This record gives sequence, C-alpha cells and structure tokens, in this order.
Amino acid sequence: PKPVLMYKHIALGGTFDLLHIGHIALLKKAFLISKFVSIGITTDKFCQGSGKFPYENQTRRRGNLISYLAKNNLTKRSKIIWLHDIYGTTLKDETIEAIVVSKNSRRGAEIINIARAAIKLKKLKIIEVPIIRASDGKIITTGRIRKGQISPNGANYQKLLIKIADVRFSQKIRQKLKIPFGKFAKSSSLKKLQLPTITVGDITTAKFLKLKIAPSLAIVDFLVNRKRAFKNLQELGFIQPNPDYLVKNTPGQISTELISAIKKAFENFQKQVILVNGEEDLAFIPALLLAPIPSVIFYGQPRKGLVRVDVAPDTKSKLCSLLNLTRAV
Repeated sequence: PKPVLMYKHIALGGTFDLLHIGHIALLKKAFLISKFVSIGITTDKFCQGSGKFPYENQTRRRGNLISYLAKNNLTKRSKIIWLHDIYGTTLKDETIEAIVVSKNSRRGAEIINIARAAIKLKKLKIIEVPIIRASDGKIITTGRIRKGQISPNGANYQKLLIKIADVRFSQKIRQKLKIPFGKFAKSSSLKKLQLPTITVGDITTAKFLKLKIAPSLAIVDFLVNRKRAFKNLQELGFIQPNPDYLVKNTPGQISTELISAIKKAFENFQKQVILVNGEEDLAFIPALLLAPIPSVIFYGQPRKGLVRVDVAPDTKSKLCSLLNLTRAV
C-alpha cells in the first residue's frame, strides 16, 4: 500500500524473538503511517524478569531487526532503543504521537497512557494491528515456531510434509539428500550435549545408548544397509521392550503415518522411540521440520560418519528449499 503519513513520530516495541510475519505486520503498519518510528527491543534482563526466555539473545534480535530495516530502506526513518521496562522513551519523548500494538500488547500501551497522563503528557493514539494467522488458521507466535509447528512466514510444517507424503522422491532430490545436511560430529563431543537430541538410524542410536545418552526421540528400523541387523530394542541398547510408536514407511518415501508419529512424539518430547516397519531412510526430513527449537538431530552418513544438524529456522528453511516447499522459505 502507498504510505499515508499521518504522524511524524510513532513508537512500537516487543521482544522480536525469531522475527516473523506477525512482527513484520506491526513494522509495516508503523512505517505506512509515520515518517519516523522508534522501535523498542526488550533486553534479556527485562525478559527474564518478566518470565520470558527468548531463543535469541538481545544482540541477535536487534541484528535481525537491523537487517530487516536495511533491506527495506527504512534505516533512516527509524531508531532502535533498548527496553528496560515497558515504557522505553514514551514518558520522556514528547514528539511521539502514537503507538502501534497487537491485541496481545494493547494493555501495555494503555498502561503507558496512564503513566503519561499522570505526568501531564498527551495520551498516545493506540493503533491496533489485526492478528496475523498462519496457513493453518491459527495465530502465528514465536512459541509456535519454537514448538516446530510453523515457519516464521506462517507455513504449517505438517501440512507441507503431507504434500510430499506417500510419494517416491525424484532421483534429483534423492541425490541432493545424499549430501550431508550438517557437520560431521566426533563421538567425543556427544557427551557434552545439553540440547534435546533426536537420533535417526540404528547405528547412530546404538552409539548414543552405548555412551549412556538416551535420545529424546530415536527413530529406528532394525536395518543397517537395508539388511536386518537387530532383533529388538534391547539389542540396540534400550531398556524398554517395546517402541512408543510402530509405523509403516515404504523405502524412498515418507509416510503420513510416520509424519503423524513424529509430530505426536514431539508433543511429549521425552525418551520416545519410533520403530519403522520398512525403512527410516528419509525420517530425517519430518524430524527436522517438526522438531522444536532448539534441539539437535544426528544421523549416519554411510562410510563417512555421524552428521549433526542443529534445529533452527535457517536449517528448516534450507530443507524446505531443497524439497521445493517454497512456502516455508
């Protein structure tokens, strides 16, 4: 839309953790109606005092915002300030005329106006931006992104996976998937892990169990190089006799059944085991897209070693691009 500059100076604020289209809607509205915008970013200390623990620290969150402003030629029309409380500069800067909010942050703006009235400052005009919804119709939030439900652009990962489920992958994509998706990891580094861990493959899982590291989620099929190598979970090193989920999955495909099991396992992300009847050769794909942030996935690369992939928005986006699932990119 063409800018309608109704104001000279307005403000908005937030955590801006995992910058997403909900945040961008606020920014777009602000720059659409004002010549200059003050953008407040909550400090890590303020977040912790409020019971919030962002995935990204304040420096990273500020950096993402700076990149967005530069990309859209908005740097000269804005300034970024640290929020040590909800007020920022709104009780000192008399040039601020309005404040842009979402429905969830409106109460904070009302509190600011009460404080402004108490010191004889004019109340700010409160401009509420409509709630932004993801492709599944639910509200887009940083929390949903961290849970592995949606991308920062609002694409629902399960819906994207269903589009490629139960269909054999093309030779071109299968060749791309043979390239290690992450960095090779040394066994000596595994004991230092402090993140929830997902293992895909029997040898990989057995290696972790031998080191007395129980994966938060293990996906196995009792096969090694497509040959039966294990009879039961105990041979792999598990104490439990039965898997939490038993699913079918045709080699070279991702079954709807496997996608559903992985999604359910992440809802109760504590030492779950999925046993695949067929092959788990492509289980890494739904595991990465549906995994919570932060977590880490390990899988084996034949004759090369153990591959580590850190679960983050950029690794999910990279995989979506490889699979031509462009909505999540």
